[in-house]
Amino acid sequence: MAVASARNIVNLKEKGRFELENARINKYTLADKLPEQVAEHGIKKIIEPAYHVRVITSKDKDRTIDFLRRYFFRDEPMNLAVNLLETPTSRCIDLEEYAASSLDQGVSLAAVDDNGEFVGVVINAIINRNDVEEDKTEECTHHKFKRILRLLTHLSNEAKVWEKVPASCDVMMELRIASTHPEWRGRRIMKVLAEESERIAKTHGAGVIRMDATSAFSARAAERLGYKKVYSVLYKDLPDAPQPKAPHFSASVYIKQL
Repeated sequence: MAVASARNIVNLKEKGRFELENARINKYTLADKLPEQVAEHGIKKIIEPAYHVRVITSKDKDRTIDFLRRYFFRDEPMNLAVNLLETPTSRCIDLEEYAASSLDQGVSLAAVDDNGEFVGVVINAIINRNDVEEDKTEECTHHKFKRILRLLTHLSNEAKVWEKVPASCDVMMELRIASTHPEWRGRRIMKVLAEESERIAKTHGAGVIRMDATSAFSARAAERLGYKKVYSVLYKDLPDAPQPKAPHFSASVYIKQL
């Protein structure tokens, strides 16, 4: 999961002054201007669909979970490693509740196409230094998902992120889940969502963003976005943890100072 800790989880809503700021979120087109020399030869520019970015709120819970159910829950390497969803119609309610638990903070984002459909989602959460972190692993009734929660708890306990950020930083954003519609991958949607997440983090006074990378894909994404690795563990060194197939050999914690 481009996920985070075993704490509660997030989306974006236009309220008051925040509404005015979010109103300026740009519409992005997925085709840049062709070089002039190409245009001179009469080659027409291929117009790709456009999308805009907006905040996800608790009102979007069902829609967000449906998107993640189709494009994230089934493909995430740890979920595959434990065969979390055994059939095409299987659901893991514990995972869905985990994913939706921070939506009411209004800091998660969706990329929405011109038809109003979600094509990308990032689930974020705002965490304060003095928050009491609750380990809800043992409360989990789904034995397969419990193994995943244990791994996430291990990352939080061992990374000791608050010790690695400036003492003046009391607020952090966690980028917990990132998912893109298969037909929209490779179009820099996650880069746009991550950059917009940074802007929102700053408006909430966050000095750092954290991302837990539990796959090789999310680790590469974190590094491309300028995150710094502060902790890593090999799956093989945690016998009870899920054991994803290659190239997913480790789980890591990344942070980026804002």
